Amino acid sequence: MNTIILDSAMGSRLEEMGHKLGSPLWSATVLQSNPEDIIQIHRENIEAGAQVITTNTFRTTPYALHKAGLSGVDAHTRARALTLLAIRLAWKTVKETGKDVKIAAAIAPLADCWEPQDFPGNIISRPWHDAQLDNLSHNSTDILLLETMNSAREAKGLTELALRYEKPVWVSFVLNGEGKIFNGDDLIATAKFLEKKGVSAIGVNCSKMDESLNALKALRDEISIPLIAYPNVELKSKSKKKAQKISSEEFTGWAQDIKELGVEFIGACCGSDHNHIKALSDLNNS
Repeated sequence: MNTIILDSAMGSRLEEMGHKLGSPLWSATVLQSNPEDIIQIHRENIEAGAQVITTNTFRTTPYALHKAGLSGVDAHTRARALTLLAIRLAWKTVKETGKDVKIAAAIAPLADCWEPQDFPGNIISRPWHDAQLDNLSHNSTDILLLETMNSAREAKGLTELALRYEKPVWVSFVLNGEGKIFNGDDLIATAKFLEKKGVSAIGVNCSKMDESLNALKALRDEISIPLIAYPNVELKSKSKKKAQKISSEEFTGWAQDIKELGVEFIGACCGSDHNHIKALSDLNNS
């Protein structure tokens, strides 16, 4: 069975290109300083075989810009400008390649992905998320991708908002090393809830490959909608040296197991680049 190929990481690839990224804006800082590098990464992925590329909007949110020091109004204005720029760069690249590639508009947890305890609750987060979803629902985007979700509560609240737009909604979770959502919430129960609500696909991202495989096996047994998988391909080092990247060959072996599960959408997250996507494309075409 052929799968739909997603793209590779944006942030870690930008770091490889020499950009210094940091909280709270992460890869958003490159949008205006070096937009050509964003385009290059999109093009690398499309030429490698990606059929869906993701906008560089992980941290172009009003909330992130507010955390960076802008006032409420200025944060919203700046967020809209950066988000529309990110969408335009993705759209421009797709048009220039002439290929049939879909654009997934990405939105992440409100606070830091690795600090779920910092989520302020759905009442406070709702206007921040709502404003960003409005930015992302531009007619050039095809999918609303809620990625690296770290708690059931935020995922459910954000999904409720996203489903009001006339676009497919995909939800992807980061795991905690024990097969649960990062904050400890039950992945399967949450996935079942979201499936009933009407999301178009559910999966896991930015988690270890073996843990992702086990989680996807469990999801495959419990839900009927398409599954998403794009794991972290960086191996944490005990030393202070740079993390080691999982090879394209090892990634292909994992992807074969994922394909045999019938996972419909496969890509790669942190530490990956277009070489991982090329390996996945070659596997898909073999």
